[in-house]
Amino acid sequence: MNDKMTTSGTEEYQTVAGAGAGGVAGGGTPASAAELEQLRAEMVQMRDEAKRMRDEAAQMKAEIAEERTRLHDQLAVLDDRGGQWNDYLEIQGLHVEFDGFVAVKNLDLTVEHGDLRFLIGPNGAGKTTIIDAITGLVPATGSAKFRGEQLLGRKPNDIVKLGVGRTFQTASVVEELSVLENLQLAEGFRKKGRALFRPMGGASQNVEYMMDVCNLTEDAHKPAGILPHGKKQWLEIGMLLVQDAHLLLLDEPVAGMTPAERIATGELLKRCSKNRTVIIVEHDMEFMRQFADSVTVLNQGEILAQGSVEEIQSNDEVVRIYLGGGE
Repeated sequence: MNDKMTTSGTEEYQTVAGAGAGGVAGGGTPASAAELEQLRAEMVQMRDEAKRMRDEAAQMKAEIAEERTRLHDQLAVLDDRGGQWNDYLEIQGLHVEFDGFVAVKNLDLTVEHGDLRFLIGPNGAGKTTIIDAITGLVPATGSAKFRGEQLLGRKPNDIVKLGVGRTFQTASVVEELSVLENLQLAEGFRKKGRALFRPMGGASQNVEYMMDVCNLTEDAHKPAGILPHGKKQWLEIGMLLVQDAHLLLLDEPVAGMTPAERIATGELLKRCSKNRTVIIVEHDMEFMRQFADSVTVLNQGEILAQGSVEEIQSNDEVVRIYLGGGE
């Protein structure tokens, strides 16, 4: 009996020892060196993935804390007019000079939330310069506040983070990327690079909604470079919208468009202006007549007149200097 017990114990020890040396306990098929190496590699990969997830969680926690701080700051600048947000642009004493040439002269301008405001005037009147100053592209003195935040003196990227977006006369989309990828890229910038791209089939609800708003759903997987001029402009507007821009500054958005594209663009901007502040620099007077809520006429860096389309068209000074051909 003792011999039997000794033999049994020896066999059990050999089985366990064999498993530790590359076998499988319990009499299974011994694992090869390649399988063990693969197992080790998978464990390293799992460890690295766990670390990546911890890092992402820490980053998300920091972003949530930053967002809470931002919201707290916004609450601190609630307008006392019925508790509404300060979602309007207020410019006071804006002054821009280039080597002694005064491009914008001590200008005061307020554009309310929900207003589709057109800036018109002769070439050199200061229209684009105002937008450049607001977005940090040219130095300026005075004050320009949006949502109670001072914009002057900030870097362009910091101004974007405050909800200010602009377009240029030539659409600045990434032509090699698809419509969807351009929108995902813009959304990724808003999220500070946490995920610049989502899987192609996994567009966020925000991106899908903005593609629908901008009439781009059917073009989602087309390269941006092959889009007609009008749709490139719509895409650029959509890229601002997915970044949650609440002040849109658009420089001649319908230049070069067909009549049908101009109408579609005007309807898009009308929809955008319902819950945003939209300012358009424009030379197309017919487009202005069709879609402007209000108009500011500039001349030589100063405001010549402001009001509704009807008021501007009946203003003798505006007709003489601008609408009537200038002097």
